[in-house]
Amino acid sequence: MNLKFDLNINQTQKLILTQEMRQSIEILQLTAIELNSLIEKEIMENPVIEFNENAIKEVVPINEEPVKEEVRPEEVPSKEDVRWDEYFQSMESSEYRGQTQSNPDTEEEYGFEKYSSQVQTLNEYLHFQFSLVAQTLSDKEKFVGEYLIDCIDDNGYLIIADNYIRAILEVDEEMIGKLVEIIQGFDPVGVGARDVEECLLIQLHQMGYEDDEVYLDIIKNYLAEFADNQFKRIAQATGLLVEEVYEFKEIIKTLEPKPGRKFSCSEGVSYVIPDGSIEIVEGELVVKINDVCAPRLKINGYYKSLLKTSKKNDETRVYIEKKLDSAAFLIRSIEQRRDTIKKVIQAIAEYQCDFFFEGVENLRPLTLKTIAELVDVHESTVSRAIHGKYIQTPKGTFALKFFFKRGFTQGEEDRSSDVIKRFIKEMIEAEDKKKPLSDQKISEILKAQNLDVARRTVAKYREALMIQPSSKRKEYR
Repeated sequence: MNLKFDLNINQTQKLILTQEMRQSIEILQLTAIELNSLIEKEIMENPVIEFNENAIKEVVPINEEPVKEEVRPEEVPSKEDVRWDEYFQSMESSEYRGQTQSNPDTEEEYGFEKYSSQVQTLNEYLHFQFSLVAQTLSDKEKFVGEYLIDCIDDNGYLIIADNYIRAILEVDEEMIGKLVEIIQGFDPVGVGARDVEECLLIQLHQMGYEDDEVYLDIIKNYLAEFADNQFKRIAQATGLLVEEVYEFKEIIKTLEPKPGRKFSCSEGVSYVIPDGSIEIVEGELVVKINDVCAPRLKINGYYKSLLKTSKKNDETRVYIEKKLDSAAFLIRSIEQRRDTIKKVIQAIAEYQCDFFFEGVENLRPLTLKTIAELVDVHESTVSRAIHGKYIQTPKGTFALKFFFKRGFTQGEEDRSSDVIKRFIKEMIEAEDKKKPLSDQKISEILKAQNLDVARRTVAKYREALMIQPSSKRKEYR
């Protein structure tokens, strides 16, 4: 066996992502909240960075070249070894010599509409009602009652077991039952129940059905069958007519399975900050980029002057130049992110132009590849650019992913999945409730309109619309 060592030269191509390239990709994918958190962190750690409050929003008509109407951030050279003192001297301008001072005479006055009102929670409402009856209770009962109220969740259910209350508070079952009964008599009706069955029974009791044993038996023993519209089975088991069982269901539909819903709906509301907006101005679509989502940054003036006065090999100068390199990369990455998102929004606005003027019926099928070709970037870049981003439009605020839809061919036109969902919803709303349309029937109707949509796809879209299957939509009157 012949073993030997040789030196060979081979030329190969490799794609190597530098640390800066990785960070730039990550910044592009960040949402508005995540980007602002990153900027706040960088400002805390890097003293040379500060917000550029002189920047103005950018307005871009989609059929024109971008108009540079705002004060651009400092153009930071991409060269790694930057002579920062010479760079700052060449970049000196009035717009970066200091922050503009606010004029007290022009400051906006504050009115009552500037402040939000205090919304009463379910817990506060129950404690208020309990305080009205607490004067007739002992101190121990007051304590236990308040503890029980604190164990009621946002839906209005008591989420703690009686045996646990007895053990931890050292009280008897009679006291617990007395206080639970008091709380279950509070508004909203049904609050303090342990489960859906008890919640509905409390509400039926309030409506005067406490003596109707047959109806109460349905709630206790046939609630699952009731939800599945198995009226014939329930009628056979209870001796009622099918029509009577159906009429009882209409009564049940008026009840509230989550009594605390009207209180909890005002809490935990999620708000989104649009990364941009599309407006109709004189018959044309105009794209605006939100500076709150892509804030402008600049270099602090104090460190510019400090860099000029420090010596070449001074420790302070080395530290400042290191921080300036980090700041330059961050500013460059944010601007690149801003430009990419702007181009993607422009391409979407141009491609989905009819949607912004007409509505969802004119939403066209769209893929990442189509936008990538229009913007001249890779599909992965478009995917990162639309991740977690929102746009405000004349038709509402949408996630950018909303505009990317699967398509169906209808003759010479293409229909998006949202249009198909709308067709399905309209057909179900207009159907005969005694003979509701099955998923297969809806698929056949769509095929008759030259839309080849499979039954499983119809079922998926129906479930996305939160519409029950035909067996549960059937009515008996």
